[in-house]
Amino acid sequence: MNIARTLAIGLALVVVAPACSNDQTGPAQQPTPGTATVALVTPNIDDGAVLLTLTGPGLSTPQPADPAYLLYSLAVNPNELRVIVVGDLGPTSLVTVHVDDLNRISEYAGTVVDAASRTDAARTSLVGYGLTIAVSH
Repeated sequence: MNIARTLAIGLALVVVAPACSNDQTGPAQQPTPGTATVALVTPNIDDGAVLLTLTGPGLSTPQPADPAYLLYSLAVNPNELRVIVVGDLGPTSLVTVHVDDLNRISEYAGTVVDAASRTDAARTSLVGYGLTIAVSH
């Protein structure tokens, strides 16, 4: 009898314990597709072109943030874009991109791979360059 009772209690604990979880996250959020803006951080005032790598879940449809910019892009895979932006660039918005889930904006990242001045001189250092990615409003 003790064995049967012990098994019944053990089985009850196995069934009930997951329901007593301390998981406070609640139900999963539905993805919210939308647009994110990529802005340049630069130590220079005369940038003329930058090559960027953008990564994150479901990136697509890059567009220049300013109609005066020329934009060339390559989708390496659904989670990576290579983008070249040409124009009178400064510390401002460069590109907008479609993202699959604005709730996951912190998972998107970008890197300045190369840069050149407006006179087509390649930058010898990329120290001080960076990108910010934020939800577009």
